[in-house]
Amino acid sequence: MNIAELRNYPFLLLVLRDGESEGFFTPEFMHKTKQQLSDMSLRIASDNLSIIYADQIKKGCEIVLGMSNLGLLDLCDNDTDNAKEILKNQGVVYCFRAGWAKYAQLKTISPSYFEEISIRRYALAINDTSDIRAMHTALVNEGYKSAKLLQVYKSIATDYCATTLLVDDDEEVLLFELQKFLNTAIALLLIDSDKKVFTTRLYEQLNTYLTKTDKQALLTKLATCVASFTEQLSVITKSYLQEIKLLTFAELKGIIDQQENISMYIQEILELPITVENELNGDFDGGYDFHADDEDDLAYLRPEQR
Repeated sequence: MNIAELRNYPFLLLVLRDGESEGFFTPEFMHKTKQQLSDMSLRIASDNLSIIYADQIKKGCEIVLGMSNLGLLDLCDNDTDNAKEILKNQGVVYCFRAGWAKYAQLKTISPSYFEEISIRRYALAINDTSDIRAMHTALVNEGYKSAKLLQVYKSIATDYCATTLLVDDDEEVLLFELQKFLNTAIALLLIDSDKKVFTTRLYEQLNTYLTKTDKQALLTKLATCVASFTEQLSVITKSYLQEIKLLTFAELKGIIDQQENISMYIQEILELPITVENELNGDFDGGYDFHADDEDDLAYLRPEQR
């Protein structure tokens, strides 16, 4: 069992306490260490918190304790004798810097994810025995997932984004748009198209196919298209998309399965060029769009399209 859990104090404080009682740390060393912890706490509070309120000063102390504790644990691997030597020879500031380096590692993994992680997450109260290394490891793993999401998003968007790619920092937005890209890939395969982006003609072809084809036949072909598309993905991309359950195509399957108001719902889950969306929703004001092909442009001039 972790020594901190046995004695109800963070590892760093236990090492200092034991070293002091054993005479390993001199009174001068303890005074210097306490002063360094205090100075670092005030600096953390002034740089990252508000020092107007006393509870913010306390929070600064807890953050310094957490960072220093994380650094010491990483340096000594939970070995108390090694920890005493590190503190005596290198000092608590050295431990804090080691902990801060672990925290800063999140930024190198995924800058956008790092911005979401409050430094307060690393705060450690004097009676807190939680495993800060396990907490940090969990944040690192989430950081890698965030970075992977962005990487896969950009990779899929290269083929299936119908407009200028604007990368959002919100992971829920990225997931939503990524699913639309994937739905579009499958929808185009359903109508045996080798295109990567819908035109009005292709969308009308899809709509006709979905509304006129037997439901069971649709679901069977959908499964074939999903298998074909999945085989083309890299092992890493496929594994990631399966892990976050974006290859189940539950929404697309649900729309096909109920087959009611399919024309209304299908466009909501696809990636469509703005020109196609405008025409579908009657928002076209006239003129050529410069994005679709000639057939689409001419469709705007037909009386029934007005």
